[in-house]
Amino acid sequence: MILDRYRDAVTRIREIPLENTVQSPFREYFCAAAEFIGRLDDFIRSFMDDDLLTTDRMPELIRQNQLLYGDLVRDYAHSWMNPSFAEVKLGGVQKELTALYGEIRGLVPDAFEKRYESITVVLETFIQLYCIFTGEELPSEQEIRSVLYSYAYDYSEDMVRASMQEQYDPEESTHLLKRIVLQGSLLNNEYLYRTGEYVSKEALETAAFAAKLPEDIVDRMAYTWYRGYRDGFILQGKPYSKKSIAEFRFDAGWERVVRRTAEYLAADGYDFTVPRHASRFLTRNPAGAAGYYISPNQQMDYDHAYDLQLVMGDRIVSRMLEERNQCFEEMRPEISRYAGPIVMECFGGPEFEPAHHPANPVFTEHQSEAYGEYRNSLQVLTHKYIHEEERSFTIISWPLPSIGPDFRDIFRETLEINTMDPDTYRPVQEKLIAALDQAVYVEVTGRGNDTHMKVMLHPLGDPERQSNFENCLADVNIPLGEVFTSPVLTGTEGLLHVQSVYINGIRFRNLKIRFEDGRVTEYGCDNGNTPGEGRALIRKTIFMEKEHLPLGEFAIGTNTRAYRMMEQYDIGARMPILISEKTGPHFAVGDTCYSFMEDMKLYNPDGKELIAKENECSALRQKDPEKAYFAVHTDITISYRELDKIEAVRQDGSRITVISNGRFVLPGTEVLNAPLDA
Repeated sequence: MILDRYRDAVTRIREIPLENTVQSPFREYFCAAAEFIGRLDDFIRSFMDDDLLTTDRMPELIRQNQLLYGDLVRDYAHSWMNPSFAEVKLGGVQKELTALYGEIRGLVPDAFEKRYESITVVLETFIQLYCIFTGEELPSEQEIRSVLYSYAYDYSEDMVRASMQEQYDPEESTHLLKRIVLQGSLLNNEYLYRTGEYVSKEALETAAFAAKLPEDIVDRMAYTWYRGYRDGFILQGKPYSKKSIAEFRFDAGWERVVRRTAEYLAADGYDFTVPRHASRFLTRNPAGAAGYYISPNQQMDYDHAYDLQLVMGDRIVSRMLEERNQCFEEMRPEISRYAGPIVMECFGGPEFEPAHHPANPVFTEHQSEAYGEYRNSLQVLTHKYIHEEERSFTIISWPLPSIGPDFRDIFRETLEINTMDPDTYRPVQEKLIAALDQAVYVEVTGRGNDTHMKVMLHPLGDPERQSNFENCLADVNIPLGEVFTSPVLTGTEGLLHVQSVYINGIRFRNLKIRFEDGRVTEYGCDNGNTPGEGRALIRKTIFMEKEHLPLGEFAIGTNTRAYRMMEQYDIGARMPILISEKTGPHFAVGDTCYSFMEDMKLYNPDGKELIAKENECSALRQKDPEKAYFAVHTDITISYRELDKIEAVRQDGSRITVISNGRFVLPGTEVLNAPLDA
């Protein structure tokens, strides 16, 4: 039985601090890890017979949260999780040992979900590593890494299957977390201590705020989210009624809104999953958390983003793809019901700029290529089973209390922005599209920066029935307010320069990206201590370890009310891309917005067919799909403040000015300036 294996492992580990068979300072490392495992075991034994959803032992749950996470918040500088600290203490093998310590520290949610097999596998690996340190000679770096490689390779199938079940199978998804969403008492923020995640001050404040919201406000938030999800299917002619599984991704504290949204979905016959952040380095995305997660320390997350480097290579990639394919086959019934993610992202959290340390693991050039190929192949494999013409998504954003003293006003304004009437914007954006559809290219110039971009457009065979630009009106992408296209790469060129932009949780300063024939050729920013550190941050956070990415999207945001909110409360640098992309022109590096949908017939509300759904890369999808897609789509916005002009240039060289000096000047669009001038 797995519990017998677990108890045997814990018994052996509890003996480690009593032994003196490992040389210092490695003994201190193993003792610290053993002591943490002992604390985790104390929790498991104490709550083994409790239902964590209903137990009345809340004071003990609060105490346990501090015991299991507190040191990562208070003193990360002296934690064995910190590669820089470990390098001083352990020398050249700190990457391997801190990575394993990270696997151990990531077991807390497993303990709450009572996943004893997952816990036992990690504990047995820890014992194996400890044993090779008990000899007279210290093990080599290769011997240590071999233990981690065996752990990753031997248990990769279990890790991959667990990850996919959480995402696609409502019966196997995180039982406790899902029960908290559906049945927990959400009118008191203490429910967060039942989840097994670190409970931060920000999460507590968010949950307390959500608990006090009037029911009609919660319903308005939930219905907007639900309607965007449903309408995404309907407007694109996709079979909403054929599906019945949604995947929730959201920030802790908003469970009350998630519950109400789930009730709307349930009325349509839908169940849902709520996956957690992957705590195993093999299945964790270096770009950051995608599932339910409250970080005890963002620098820690950054430091361990590339623990996968310790095992990444062609053999691991091949094995993971084989296992993903096998799991897709085994899960065909669930996969056929999967409708796509329903996403909430939040903004206004504490500002964070990561510090890069040489002790942190990083991919080699070959590993970057191997991982990039893995992500590409995984995307192609996923779309083999989850057909783009049958799936959709929606995404919405809400502020966090930590945004500052104006939080309540910002929340009220965000609520209004997220629920704006699309019928008001539709005719205005149609006028924009009518002008842009006359152009062979669009020219964008910055103000107070060096932006000068030339964006080539597809030729329209029948302008009366076709369009290059989609009229985006608050379905999959909330709030409303943009027109967008997939540029022709050949001839697209120039410099994109943004003084300040917030991307994937990081504020980039003086970001510059140069394009030639639609591909990235140079890039840099002022983040980090050296230009190399800035480029590494861009490559990790924006490019997802890919080089020479294409320009996948060009768009013009029209939500000037959202821009006014940003300016009024001075929160532009803290806004998520989802909203900020509506507040000026934006450019996306990576795939187009129509990946795997290029052959679908799609139409604007006025009946015109969208023809700009591919570029020279995605055109390779039939003969070489792994070169057609990049599994990246990162938006970068230039705010109206940093914008001089947008002009549509016709074949004869004549120009239609859409925006000048940061204001809409195209006849019929001037109404968009009202919030800017308020």
